[in-house]
Amino acid sequence: MQTDKRKASIMFTAMLMAMAPLASPAGAQTLVINRSGTRAVRQAPPDNFTGSARVDMLFDSLLSSAASGGSVTFEPGARTAWHSHPGGQTLIVTVGTGRVQRWGDAVEAIRAGDVVRIPAGQKHWHGAAPQTSMTHIAITEPRGGTAVQWMEQVSEEQYNAAPAGERGLAPAPPEGQAAQQPPAGEQGARRPSGDLQQRLAPGLATLTDDVLYGDVWRRPELSPRDRSLVTIAVLIATGKTAQLAGHLTRGLENGLQPSETSGLLAHLAVYSGWPNAVSALQVYEGVYSARKVDTAALRTVAPRLPATAAAAGVPGPSEAATAVAPKFVQLTTDVVFDDLWRRSDLALRDRSLVTIAALAAMADDDQLEIYLRRGLESGLTRDQITEAVTHMGFYAGWGKATTAMSVIARVAPEPVR
Repeated sequence: MQTDKRKASIMFTAMLMAMAPLASPAGAQTLVINRSGTRAVRQAPPDNFTGSARVDMLFDSLLSSAASGGSVTFEPGARTAWHSHPGGQTLIVTVGTGRVQRWGDAVEAIRAGDVVRIPAGQKHWHGAAPQTSMTHIAITEPRGGTAVQWMEQVSEEQYNAAPAGERGLAPAPPEGQAAQQPPAGEQGARRPSGDLQQRLAPGLATLTDDVLYGDVWRRPELSPRDRSLVTIAVLIATGKTAQLAGHLTRGLENGLQPSETSGLLAHLAVYSGWPNAVSALQVYEGVYSARKVDTAALRTVAPRLPATAAAAGVPGPSEAATAVAPKFVQLTTDVVFDDLWRRSDLALRDRSLVTIAALAAMADDDQLEIYLRRGLESGLTRDQITEAVTHMGFYAGWGKATTAMSVIARVAPEPVR
């Protein structure tokens, strides 16, 4: 017993000695807050990356032996070149789905919440999955003044190898269906359409597999993240909550943040009605619970956007409207444009995108023209809008998409070439 007490005393004394440098007089060291949004985000150099990737350097090494950290966002298909770190590296996946591979090993899938420890000197690469973006925090430990040694690019063959444990499998059914066993004769080839479509509506299954997921969802004109935004907006606006769980899950895997999907829900309560938004709450609860989303963080008050930016492209209320319905005009000004559109949980561009998708899905064509102009002023391109409406057609109907295309052609005609 005395021996144990002596050991404990020695350990406690050693701990106090180790902490002694931290107990310096007040003012000797200051607390530093590196605010979000104040750091420059730069494109990753093409010599060391394939595809589009952005680097937000979170903190630099203060000593030759101290670690540095950065947040790297890879668009679908983007990845690093082969490289190694003399002191090793730790990757913390925060958003989406990606890939990592050590030289000589199989490719491994990594997802939000995963932590990858790469040993010192090991040749490897990491990046996004082919159809989803991925963000990770990379903490790198230098040795001898060197943090990384770059090598050759990852080939398409190396990158497209199926991850361990997923070979021969298609992505999980994204339409909210439970995973189905493949039909007889198709073992190892689970298809997005699922068993019910394949058994009861083979023509629909072919369209689902070959057109919707084999073509449309893969088109580069709109990122998978944006396609998820459009799809979730359409499903909520049209009350199709049976399909929402699968697409909300897919959206989070495609890089949407829970704050963005929750902000989308509040936005659509205004544009498609409270019942549609409230009806989606149970689906949200199920998905957030399954993915262990910290819902307490959703209550954090985010800074508001400047009023001038929020009001871009929005016509003021007419004198006639003010005379007929002054309360409605006041709510439109104060709640919709001076509150909802100034919330920073959705970027103006994204808020415009989901508004256009929802209005087109509900066939609110008179309002659609106003918000198309707003979308163009908020950073959306004409091609992105037409692609969003094309995508919307699969979830709200081809007739509504056709009508919306006519409005787009009137508001943003194709430039003469």
